[in-house]
Amino acid sequence: MLFLKNKAKTLDIADYTVILPSICVGNAAQLACDLLIASKKLQRIGSLFHPCLIPVYGPSAYQHEPEERVASCELYTSVEDKLLVIQFRAPLIARHTNDFQKQLVELLQPARRVIILSGSFGFERRIMEDSPWAYRASDNFKEAHAAQLGNASLVKWKEHTGEHIFGGGNALQLFKAFDQLKVPVMLLFRYLLEGDNSTDASLIVRELNELCEDFLQLRNGGDGKFKLTVPKSWNLLFGNEVTELLF
Repeated sequence: MLFLKNKAKTLDIADYTVILPSICVGNAAQLACDLLIASKKLQRIGSLFHPCLIPVYGPSAYQHEPEERVASCELYTSVEDKLLVIQFRAPLIARHTNDFQKQLVELLQPARRVIILSGSFGFERRIMEDSPWAYRASDNFKEAHAAQLGNASLVKWKEHTGEHIFGGGNALQLFKAFDQLKVPVMLLFRYLLEGDNSTDASLIVRELNELCEDFLQLRNGGDGKFKLTVPKSWNLLFGNEVTELLF
């Protein structure tokens, strides 16, 4: 399942924070991970292969690594920040999902903490005045981050207690699998709609930074402004332009 560029057989993430997107409505979580990888200039260290992953292969998605190639599931890290971001570029094949999920959770079990990003259909937010943000956190995650989760600025997050996240992919199943193995884990998602979700992606990263600014460090130290880098792959986010030869 694991293929690392340095040919190592194991993934050393004992002190790492792992950010993991769920393939969700509008691909908002994947787009958020794109912004993290491009903004932090994370380095690709390898790939994951499994029958669950539809094979894809293509050119680099990021301007800071122009010679790299991308596949269905890529691993990007920052050694300095002890950060690992996993990126999916293809949907999952349903009949193999359970086995893939089991192997993925076992692979990431040594991590210090895991943060799952996702989205849910906007019409599932039954009360319009409610927050567009919801989260789920394991008890050990809440204990480790009591100050951040109790911060007044995060009151807008609503704690999710249901058994479903409609449009959220396998986010809730992943959360429960990590929690069962006692891995500190949090699931953060936003209610949104299909379409151009690049704005939602940037909002997800901004919210995540409020909790995890200690290792994301996406603010400029001089002026304090929030800085994101848009990856070059977004130039064709909705495909090529229509050729004039059609008219």
